[in-house]
Amino acid sequence: MLIGPSIAPSAPASAPSKTEAVAAPLPAVALAPASTQPQTLRAAVPVTAGSPRNPLEDARTRVAIQQLQARDREVRQHEQAHMAAAGGLLKSGPSYSYITGPDGKRYAVGGSVEIDTSETSDDPEANLEKGERIQAAALAPAEPSGADLAIAKLGARIEQRARAELARREAAANAYSEQASLGDALRNRGEPPRSVGLVLDRVA
Repeated sequence: MLIGPSIAPSAPASAPSKTEAVAAPLPAVALAPASTQPQTLRAAVPVTAGSPRNPLEDARTRVAIQQLQARDREVRQHEQAHMAAAGGLLKSGPSYSYITGPDGKRYAVGGSVEIDTSETSDDPEANLEKGERIQAAALAPAEPSGADLAIAKLGARIEQRARAELARREAAANAYSEQASLGDALRNRGEPPRSVGLVLDRVA
C-alpha cells in the first residue's frame, strides 16, 4: 500500500506563512497507519490575558486556520479516492494524523488506507484483475504521491506476470490442439502420431 508524510508543528517564535502552513505535498494512502498523536500549531504572536488584540496577528491566525482547513479537506478527499477505487481490496482505513490549529481544533495533515496487494496462487486471471485494481486505487487521487506511484508500479508488475502466464497457457493449449489435429491427420493416413510432449516442451 501507500505511505504519506505528515506536517511537523510550526515553531512558536514566528507565524506560519501561507507556504509554511501547507508546504508538505499531499499525503498518500499507506500500508501502515500514520500516527494519530495530536500536535499543536501555535499562533505566531501569543496573546496574554488582558493584552490588546493585534490586527496583524489576527490576520495571520485566520490565514493559518484557512490553510489547515484546506489541507484537511485535501487529505480526506485523497484518502476517499483511494478507498472508492480499491473496492474489495480495501483492508482498513482511513487513518489520519493530525495537528491542532491556533483555534484549538484538530486538522488532518496525513492519512493512510490499507489494501490487499498479495497475489493469488495459480490463478493468473484473478491476479490480472487484482493488478489492474491496485493500479486504479493507487492512481485514483488527482495528484498521486510518490508512494502512490510506487504501489501503482507494484500493481503493474502483478498484471504483467499474470498476462505472461495467461499467454504461456494459451500457447500450450494451442500447441496441444495443433498436435492433436496433426495426430488425427496422420492416423487417417495410416502413419503413427507424433508425441504431443515434444510440442508442449517447446512452449513451456
